[in-house]
Amino acid sequence: MSNIITGLDIGSSQIKCVVAEEKKDRVMSILSVVKQPSIGFHKGVLVDQEDATQILRELTLDLQKISKRVIQNVFINVQSEHVHVRNSRGIAAVARADREIQQDDIDRVIQASQAVKLQPNYMVLHNITREYFVDDVGDIHDPLGMTGNRLEVSTLVVEAFSPQVNLLLKTLERVGIRVGGLIFNPFASSRAVLTKRQKDLGVLMIDFGFDTTSFAVFEENKVSYAKSIPIGARHVTNDLAMGLKISFDSAERLKLTYGYAVAREVNRKDSVMLSEFDLSNKGEVSKRFVAEIIEVRLAEILELVNNELKVLGRSLQLPAGVTIAGGGAKLSGLPDLVKQELKLHVQTGFPESSDFEVLQPTYREMLDDPEFSTAVGLVLLGSGEQARPSGRLESVRGFLRNLIP
Repeated sequence: MSNIITGLDIGSSQIKCVVAEEKKDRVMSILSVVKQPSIGFHKGVLVDQEDATQILRELTLDLQKISKRVIQNVFINVQSEHVHVRNSRGIAAVARADREIQQDDIDRVIQASQAVKLQPNYMVLHNITREYFVDDVGDIHDPLGMTGNRLEVSTLVVEAFSPQVNLLLKTLERVGIRVGGLIFNPFASSRAVLTKRQKDLGVLMIDFGFDTTSFAVFEENKVSYAKSIPIGARHVTNDLAMGLKISFDSAERLKLTYGYAVAREVNRKDSVMLSEFDLSNKGEVSKRFVAEIIEVRLAEILELVNNELKVLGRSLQLPAGVTIAGGGAKLSGLPDLVKQELKLHVQTGFPESSDFEVLQPTYREMLDDPEFSTAVGLVLLGSGEQARPSGRLESVRGFLRNLIP
């Protein structure tokens, strides 16, 4: 029987869902692509269980029309400022007398790296292996079969606030969704838009969401750091609504139609009638002023990202520059602003589609969009994995196999 994998990107504004069937020849055929409004979530966190249950139950009923198996192996993004990332290290002596490293040695050293003191009410979401060391010689991808006296591992531990995760899992179970894995949002997005060469060279991926902005740093094909910041595209729209004294919905349409991220590139003489977005508003506003409001908020977000990168404690070497993704990445002029603020080459990331067979043109058009990077990445990371039992919430911790292709 073929394996069906569902990637469910639950955002504060939109829910994006990609369903793929993994066939015997390893080709993944797209069965469905869904995009619909989201309710019950704020800043990446479930805040209203009843509203969330309602919208997820409606989605579940629609997905089950494809196949009952669609909701049996679902990979979910975790997106919250309360997800923390830190380095860890495990050490173990090689057990065999001939000093050959076996799988049980690898398992023991990984387990040792997980023996970290967690903050109260936090759980380990991911423990990502970065590299192994055999007798102090590092940069080893797989030590199995090598000989040595001491085995060490460097890992990146990702911790999430347990109450938030458990509430999400309970809500998903309530509507019949069986969770195959929980994946920190920037890792899923990175999987879809970054190449191995970019990760080898050194790259920063920034996912601009509606309520949050998340990012991940890769160097020498290893993830170095990741973070989610509770400011996103919604805040840009809020600023426009308050600054121009128009409704939020009108401000959102104005942003998408005439918004630009670098004010100096907008002609001062160009203006827009606000009645185009709100019939009751007869005013006129300069497009340059609109761009100034947008730029100030986006520059603040990029400054926060830059400050977070400083926790690495050294100058980053990122020859592959910055790749931006997420719905917010579609704002005109954003690549130029990111280049201006971070002093790095910038490109917009589109989900990798070569791994998929897409027969419907509508689905292909939907997937060729930066806002689907997380949903596509969830499917790619879930590829080849079996659904996990949903009876024990504490057992569903997610994983990052295939994070490094």
